[in-house]
Amino acid sequence: MEVICAILTALFGIGFGIFMALQPEDAIALHDRGRYTQAPEPTEEYIRLTRLEGIVVSLLCAVLLVVLLFAPQ
Repeated sequence: MEVICAILTALFGIGFGIFMALQPEDAIALHDRGRYTQAPEPTEEYIRLTRLEGIVVSLLCAVLLVVLLFAPQ
């Protein structure tokens, strides 16, 4: 059961990382959604960093998924 939960979490992380990489403005808006103040427009540097974070999250979760699937039990 723990392995199934870990695999689902890794798949969710891969999906969210791809979402962050392809739609960084929307991922930033998810973070700022709960604030009641007017958030300034994200800079190009912040968008680039968000895209890079998405790629890193996807790669780490993909490695975790491969380790979970092919690890000896």
